[in-house]
Amino acid sequence: MQRKGWPALAGALLLTTVLSACGSNDGGDKAGSNNGAAANNGAAADNGAAADGGAAADDGAAADNGAAASDGAAGGAKSDKAFTIRVGAWFLDERPYMVQFKQDVEAAYAKLYPKAKIQWDVVLGATYFDKLKAQFASGSAPDVAFYQGVDFATSGNLADLSGEPWVSRLNDGAQKDAQTHAGGKTYGVPMGLSIGGGVWYNKQLFADLSLTPPKTAQELFDAADKIKASGKTPITLGFKDQWTAQMFFSNWLNSYGLDNPTLGKDVYDGKTKIAEDPTIQKVYQNFEQMKAKGYFNKNAISIDWPQSGQMFASGEAAMIVQGPWMPGANADNIAKGGFDTFDIGFFPLASDSGKVAMTLGSNEALGINAKTELMQESKDLVNLITTADIISPFMAGDGALTSFTDVSVTYSDPAMNEVQAAVDASTVLTSQFVSYLPASSITNLLDELTKVVSGVKFNAGDLKAAQTSLEKDKATVVLPAE
Repeated sequence: MQRKGWPALAGALLLTTVLSACGSNDGGDKAGSNNGAAANNGAAADNGAAADGGAAADDGAAADNGAAASDGAAGGAKSDKAFTIRVGAWFLDERPYMVQFKQDVEAAYAKLYPKAKIQWDVVLGATYFDKLKAQFASGSAPDVAFYQGVDFATSGNLADLSGEPWVSRLNDGAQKDAQTHAGGKTYGVPMGLSIGGGVWYNKQLFADLSLTPPKTAQELFDAADKIKASGKTPITLGFKDQWTAQMFFSNWLNSYGLDNPTLGKDVYDGKTKIAEDPTIQKVYQNFEQMKAKGYFNKNAISIDWPQSGQMFASGEAAMIVQGPWMPGANADNIAKGGFDTFDIGFFPLASDSGKVAMTLGSNEALGINAKTELMQESKDLVNLITTADIISPFMAGDGALTSFTDVSVTYSDPAMNEVQAAVDASTVLTSQFVSYLPASSITNLLDELTKVVSGVKFNAGDLKAAQTSLEKDKATVVLPAE
């Protein structure tokens, strides 16, 4: 695995890809990169399993014994202090692994503080982040908060946790995670490292057509030709959820961008114009070609992510571009829909020459309110959440790679092993093109992509709107660390 641009890890899951301009319309944890809006711009992200269709992704989490024991916080001392500690989150729904996570945390915390009560302040979806910002502004934020976007840290809302015992246990990727680290300090726990998305495929359908995972853009087109000829939809899109469009676009642009690694910074600095860059144009031309050849579902821009997931689970479509939650979401969709079971595989989107870039970073980050009156109690809570028994099952359910050197994760679906292999074989990016753009400019790019997928001929001149928005809103961009 080659790394570019450390220490500015801005992925999920994934982050500036998956995290850009997303909102959950199904009540799941799709709100707030690793995988929404770019993490560096502080907008909501999406880690994608729908509350009603993305149930427990992986239930097998194996933990190493290196993590601190859950009753070892605060030196192992117990306290009879009675208090209520508030924990804010946008994704803690009723999926089994989420329910188990809350139960595990409550049980472990009761060993430290028998008279304490944990109040889970959960607002499902993207509105959580607006509420959290307002709470910080009014002094009413939770004591402990899950968050996305490094701006929560750089704005002074989160406590500096650099001296906490779990920091030394973070692995290489987690130490450089963009939304939990800033200015040489650690402000949050990366709750696992997530990819910014990729292509999940129906292994049975591929086998029936004697197809192997594509390693170049042309091989992807060739595979799509065979799939279409068989009567199946090659790739299902749910572009009604615009974050899925950004995921697809950014993943492909990341790989093509390896030939021009300074593209984002050059555009930001005014050295390159968005509408004039051939790399950006190439990605739009790919989408135009795929639309013209009928590789997408006809309702690509009118259905949302859950509907596209159902289409994939039913066997009607051979491929879907989504994040690491896909194995669990697909298994749940198959069970609920009564569809025939099939194994899924994973491969990243490659350039014409076969180059592959992937983003990697935390999706959910966990921090502490800098103004909490329960600072030690909050630190103890965060510390126990990092223990293997608690965080490993969470990572497995989230489809995330481990962020700790002493915590391992066992996945129930072997497809996650293909994700790890893809990460190992790719160039891992810590920032990407959209990291250098304001949200308004990203919206312009996605609007153009939607037009192309709807059948409108691509015109590079239409990208000038994104350039105009960049120049107008440039001051809102929080640049990735160099």
